[in-house]
Amino acid sequence: MSDNKLTNINQMSNEQIMQAIGQDDGSTLGTNIPRLAINRSPEDDDGNQLPVGHYYTYDSTSGQNVYSKPVTLRPFISAMQYMHYDAVQGEYINRSIIFKSWREEAIDILGGTKCGKIPFKERASLTPEKLEEQRTIRCYKLVYGLLSFDKGVNSQGESVTISNLPVLYRVTGTAFSPVSSALDQLNKRKKLMFNCTFSLNTKRQKKGGNVYYTPDITVNADANLQLSDDDMETLKVFQESIDVENKEVVDLYNSAKSEINKKQTDKIDAEIVEDIEDAPEKILAS
Repeated sequence: MSDNKLTNINQMSNEQIMQAIGQDDGSTLGTNIPRLAINRSPEDDDGNQLPVGHYYTYDSTSGQNVYSKPVTLRPFISAMQYMHYDAVQGEYINRSIIFKSWREEAIDILGGTKCGKIPFKERASLTPEKLEEQRTIRCYKLVYGLLSFDKGVNSQGESVTISNLPVLYRVTGTAFSPVSSALDQLNKRKKLMFNCTFSLNTKRQKKGGNVYYTPDITVNADANLQLSDDDMETLKVFQESIDVENKEVVDLYNSAKSEINKKQTDKIDAEIVEDIEDAPEKILAS
């Protein structure tokens, strides 16, 4: 079923809707959407003290970041994306399409798949350099949803309230499993994610001298929220954001693939010319 059939959601079964919004990810055999993340910075560029371990996002109404814990997230779409970060360049140098099922081929902008990520069991023969590179290629879980909280603050410590703000919650590493587990709970109960809510808190962790925070999620599978006309428009905005990103990735993939094929053809042609120059009599005889 194609994603544009979300417009016919009233005629779809729960199973079909789950496939369309990424709840059936195959593992069981944006536009300017603000990011939701856990704050790890004790202060901002102006020296304002910030609440470490709290969730934060950008509030376009006030034009600044806002912080709170716990927060409520109503999930609408679940997806995944591979990304390759280069620490030397300080930027992502490769990314795949945003995909909702492990059955999809995660083509990337450099003409490959999964940004070159190799399954763990196939890495034994890799060089130390290639192994290090594998650690910089990660699969991210993406949750598009509506964020709400009552007791928030901005960087100046002023009280802030957020209600149904569209956000993208993108996680990887130690945060990947808690978010995936929360979504799995809904799948096991055959609940549509946008009828439910997550209460997002954080848990302080320490490994050696490093302190970090991971998501601590309480699932409210019985919220029984109904999909309103406004919610349907929000769902369309989320999907359009994914479509725009994926179109760009596909175009870059096709361009990179054409360049790769051209180089391979040029290499074969060069080898044939070299063979003719080295032993023309053998080529003619054959």
